Amino acid sequence: MRQNTELKTTFFITAVAVSARLGFVLKEAKNISLEAMNAKALVARAGENVRTFKPITDYMVELANDTIRLVDDINREALGISKASLIALRGNEAVNHFNGAKQKAGNAIYRDSFEPALRSAEKDLHSYQQNLLRNVRRLNELLEEIESRMLAANVVTSTSRLEAATVSKLYRANFEAIVAKFEQAAKNIRAIVRECRKVLNSK
Repeated sequence: MRQNTELKTTFFITAVAVSARLGFVLKEAKNISLEAMNAKALVARAGENVRTFKPITDYMVELANDTIRLVDDINREALGISKASLIALRGNEAVNHFNGAKQKAGNAIYRDSFEPALRSAEKDLHSYQQNLLRNVRRLNELLEEIESRMLAANVVTSTSRLEAATVSKLYRANFEAIVAKFEQAAKNIRAIVRECRKVLNSK
């Protein structure tokens, strides 16, 4: 039973750790959004010279917004894990108390009187544990979704570099700088998400 207690406590700590790291993901997503706004402004100024860059800036905005939304979803799941782990911990303690009372009762005539309560507590504990596992699976799925989007961003970065190389020299350096910042932000997000998944899956 001690192992179960440690497991619930570990998931609680893990959820807190993941939430803390998500602050950095949110910061990088906002950086992508800022660079996308800069790129949009630059496209508007440059006009026809950089019209092929517009879909890229639209993608950057979409990626940033989707990442921010996913971070909100992940934070909710992490909060759900924290709550579920504490509920499961309390359920585990209840079962332990019933089992302890049963042992102390020995052969007393009232020994079986709390058997229905013990069975109910065990059933509740199983339900709590299943809820916790569902939360963990969902959190993993959301983290994987962010990582997949950042992998797709690598392809867009390559395309963006090619497009930046074809624009007028007047704007080329600005676009290249935007692409470089976009690429770095996506890499940073991937690194943080991988760290979160590693922490989560080590349990």
